[in-house]
Amino acid sequence: MNIWDFQTRLTRRLFVWSALSVVFSTLTVFSADTFLRGLAIQCFVWGVIDGAIAFFGERASAKKRLIVQGSNSAEDEAKESRWLRRILWVNTGLDVLYILGGVWLMKTWGAENPLWRGHGMGIILQGGFLFLFDFFHAVSLRSVRIS
Repeated sequence: MNIWDFQTRLTRRLFVWSALSVVFSTLTVFSADTFLRGLAIQCFVWGVIDGAIAFFGERASAKKRLIVQGSNSAEDEAKESRWLRRILWVNTGLDVLYILGGVWLMKTWGAENPLWRGHGMGIILQGGFLFLFDFFHAVSLRSVRIS
């Protein structure tokens, strides 16, 4: 698999997570359970953002693929791999901050309020998934073949 195929696979996986988050939130946002409503709102917002990131990431990758398709040089692929790996590691670090922010929200505003506790749990859930997603793809990028 080359870097362009890897990027396509990565963005498609993020689209799936985005869709699952939005579907879950749509089914539960009107729940009588206040905690679940807070969780659903976070899943919707993060799902929409993840979907936008996947959409624009796929478009950017497709453009780059077309630009270098003629040359298909190992240098272009190596440069793209380094750039993507850096982005994934930075995102992995940010994901830890999201999780900690969700924990903070649950312990402060959510201590007495189930809606805010649901928001905190939603942030933890989304940040946790993104941590695993970004970490897995950053590590997996080592196995990408450079032409």
